[in-house]
Amino acid sequence: MAQDPIVLVTCRAWPELSVSDRCLADALEQRGYRVEAAPWNGPFAPFARAAAVVIRATWDYHQSITEYRAWLDRLDATRTFNRPDLVRWNLEKTYLSELDTRGAKLPASAVVEADAAAVAEALERLALDDAVIKPTVGASGFGVERVSRGQEADALARLGAVARWPRLLVQEFLPEVAEGELAGVFFGGVFSHGLRRVPAEGEFRVNSQFGGRMEAAALDASTIDAMARIVTLLPHAALYARIDGVPRGNDFLVMEVEVNEPGLGLHLAPGAGDRFAAALAASLRAA
Repeated sequence: MAQDPIVLVTCRAWPELSVSDRCLADALEQRGYRVEAAPWNGPFAPFARAAAVVIRATWDYHQSITEYRAWLDRLDATRTFNRPDLVRWNLEKTYLSELDTRGAKLPASAVVEADAAAVAEALERLALDDAVIKPTVGASGFGVERVSRGQEADALARLGAVARWPRLLVQEFLPEVAEGELAGVFFGGVFSHGLRRVPAEGEFRVNSQFGGRMEAAALDASTIDAMARIVTLLPHAALYARIDGVPRGNDFLVMEVEVNEPGLGLHLAPGAGDRFAAALAASLRAA
């Protein structure tokens, strides 16, 4: 009987493995595993028979969030990575408030109704003249806009042209992003490699559809330690995690924690695909 495959999850919009995830597939195949790619919003059969399901490029999940949650509910949690309850926790940016209460250092932020008056009140309460608003469910910079005091209605109109969501995250605008947002990638809680996500000239969003690029970055020990501490604050152990943020003085400010479908830049860091494969193999042995 043929070995059940490890299924790397994609989506209908981008069904093929990314260059980064191809590194993971190659490393798994070198270990003797059979690897397939399947979109989460396609037939369920590939996930029902998989030896393991690894959620990777489900990049359109925010456009069908109810269906995505229902798909997560159907998966076998013992052989899904990251486990569905951790992924569900990460789907709404309200998780940042939980990390704040657990001691993480974050930019000034608040979750409010998608209403100009509520955004204005948040800016005043947080003493911010310049901020970023984001749908609490979103990916790849979808619906992310800058907002200044007095311009709340204009910013909401721009957001509303592409995204409809009842609540927003209002987050301090960090000018440090112009130099690049730092990201640390962890496998099984162990640091693997660093990345820098750099926006295009004149842009603040680091996502590729806005002209941003991802490059390898050497992170200093204090930044790695700060990122590693964030990993320990997650509600469940993560096979993979990407911690995004910027340094400010002696602190590292966390902007996002990605345990659902982050780009991991495996192709930018020699050996990263193998480290991911080794961590997955260890988790399968322990299951």
